[in-house]
Amino acid sequence: MIKFWNIVYYFAYRGDHKLRLLFDKYVPLKHILRIPLVRNFYAKRGVTVNHIYDAVDKAFKRPDFGLSITFAGGLMCILIFAICFGLALVYEGILRDSHRLSIYHEGGFVLVSLIVNYLLLFRRDKYLKYFKELEEMKGAERRKWAWISFAVIFGILLFAIGSFVFMAYRT
Repeated sequence: MIKFWNIVYYFAYRGDHKLRLLFDKYVPLKHILRIPLVRNFYAKRGVTVNHIYDAVDKAFKRPDFGLSITFAGGLMCILIFAICFGLALVYEGILRDSHRLSIYHEGGFVLVSLIVNYLLLFRRDKYLKYFKELEEMKGAERRKWAWISFAVIFGILLFAIGSFVFMAYRT
């Protein structure tokens, strides 16, 4: 379970980084840095445009505390929350109970999500050990696990949405 969740986390991180690279040409920073006045301003201080691009890339790509890893960590917390919330809605729908989930339930789901992800991913930076292993993965194996991770993420979100539909159409 720990290794599987770390694999999903790794491919969520890689997916976010790849999406950033895909949409990189639409980032306003690149267009601002093309203005000669701005370029000259930084050139006088010894900073080139490539230095800025490298700094931004490092800010996203750092596996210990980068922006992509932060987004992936948030996604993993959302996934555990979605599982808890979906199970609660299905349970409520099966019982045909008129109880509604309160803010206390949702707060409990957030707490469970944080604790589970801490134990599976973040405790003693466990994910960094798995990231080193997964960086060595090649070719077909990497693609297989990327698709499995995508299916898990999509499936959990689909389950959460489906639980709302189940609640709406319960008999």
